[in-house]
Amino acid sequence: MAWQAVVAALSAIVGAGFVSGREVWVFFAGYGAPGEVLAGAAALLIGAGAWRLAGGRDIAHATGCWRVALGLFSLVTLAAVLAALGSLGQLRLGLPPWIVEAAAALLVALGSSRGTAMLRRGQGLLLVLVIGLVALTAVISLGHSGSPATAKPLPLAALVGSVGYAAFNLALAGDGIARSTAGLGAPGRRGALIGGLAAGLLLTLEAMALARFGGALGSVDLPLRQLAQAHGAGLAAAVDLAVALSAVSAAASFLQAAAEVFGGPWTVAGIAFATSTLGVQPIVDQGYPLMAAAASIWLVATLRGERPK
Repeated sequence: MAWQAVVAALSAIVGAGFVSGREVWVFFAGYGAPGEVLAGAAALLIGAGAWRLAGGRDIAHATGCWRVALGLFSLVTLAAVLAALGSLGQLRLGLPPWIVEAAAALLVALGSSRGTAMLRRGQGLLLVLVIGLVALTAVISLGHSGSPATAKPLPLAALVGSVGYAAFNLALAGDGIARSTAGLGAPGRRGALIGGLAAGLLLTLEAMALARFGGALGSVDLPLRQLAQAHGAGLAAAVDLAVALSAVSAAASFLQAAAEVFGGPWTVAGIAFATSTLGVQPIVDQGYPLMAAAASIWLVATLRGERPK
């Protein structure tokens, strides 16, 4: 099996937004028990999408308006990552969020000139850390009683959103999956499928923990961190470290992708910083569902084997 394909597919989901728990709450956990079912369905879509993208760079590589759309996805996601770092800096260090956001934007813009090779080399180790901490927090939480999120009927928007969540993450990681599996044939596809399904399983586990432990988590920027805090300062500190490392790694990748469309790293860093000052919740709660809806079209075309124009 091609392990690089497993890592690439896992990276489709396991990033800073996932570790913060905010996006998982918005798309799944906030709906209570029905949202857990949606998370499971999204997990299957992620696995199928990763398998379809494997070895198919002609499909994953967007052109025309889709290239611009993917650049915009990267820009907005970069802003969310910076906002998450700002929120974490305020919680952990007592700093005004904008100072941390500005410093992070400056850091990734400066680092872009040196490339992201060092970050890529550490990607596998970072994934192990993040997966372990997310799984540990979720498992511990499932063993405790809390104030569960209220189960409520799923609106059509939630059903579309579960598809869009899978599509959005696969669209951002599609080129990486295609590159990592190029020329590997069946082993590459199996690796992508296993990585995608593993990411989906982790997504489902996190959604279950957030939904079952506490409805109050919906009011915070970093729900998973809040969940870890309930089980001890040590676990919260470890999750903080995972959020910070994931955010820096993700920021570098998103900056690079957006810069290819929107005029270079400094321009992108400036726009992302300005957007990040809106805060985590406005960006994720309002921006992500819109991008997910647009990405759903891309996913349907990809699974059908067509190339979006």
